[in-house]
Amino acid sequence: MKSKCVKELLVSPIKFFLLSIVLLIQFYGISQKMQLLPKGNEKDTSGCIQDPVLFYENAKVGYKDCKGKIIVPAIYQGGTEFSDGLALVIKNQLRGFINGKGEVIIPITYTDAAPYKYGLARVKRGNKNGYIDKQNKTIIPFEYSFADDFINGIARVSKEGKWGFINEKNKVVIPLQYANSNNFSDGLAAVKKDSSWGYIDMTNKLQIPFLFTIAQEFNKGQAIVSKNNKSFFIDKKGKFIKELIVEDTPFRKNGKGSN
Repeated sequence: MKSKCVKELLVSPIKFFLLSIVLLIQFYGISQKMQLLPKGNEKDTSGCIQDPVLFYENAKVGYKDCKGKIIVPAIYQGGTEFSDGLALVIKNQLRGFINGKGEVIIPITYTDAAPYKYGLARVKRGNKNGYIDKQNKTIIPFEYSFADDFINGIARVSKEGKWGFINEKNKVVIPLQYANSNNFSDGLAAVKKDSSWGYIDMTNKLQIPFLFTIAQEFNKGQAIVSKNNKSFFIDKKGKFIKELIVEDTPFRKNGKGSN
């Protein structure tokens, strides 16, 4: 009996010590996680971290920070929100780009331009379009009469009246062979051959024959097309879904509104 009590007295402190260590480790882990959690009521006191925002004054565009401080006075004819750290601005009918401090990074010398996406911007010099990087280096030469933004790594372009698609290295991925083209959507692009529209896939394989006088981009598996003066929806296999019914317009034929 005495030896049993002695054993219990010896074992209990050891169990208590081990249990204490386990509880301490668990508590430490929980407290560390709590420290890593963001505090919802905390505010950033280091200043504005987002890009400046547009404001308008006397029909001109400028930029302010998040506290309302004017970073760029309203001196531009037009401007866009910041994209890839730069904003497109218009002055004297020409386009260029500024940074968040209002510094002109890309000279305001282009006759047309689009905001930066994935490090490239489509710009126009004279009557030709090309693409530049954020150092104003020409990445794709100014050789296209039309050029669109890159979407999923390819851009719609036109040269000498023919349309196709290029990638970001100016490699032709869809030959410039069509009379017109829309952008890819849902994996298909409407292209025009002679006077009719059909749909191709990303490999330039014809998926829907050239049957239509009008063909719009696919949206959630459906596209609006026109044939024989009728407009209707088709699926991605070119099958008829339903006729497009245009509601009666509230305007009369003479152009005056109805009562």
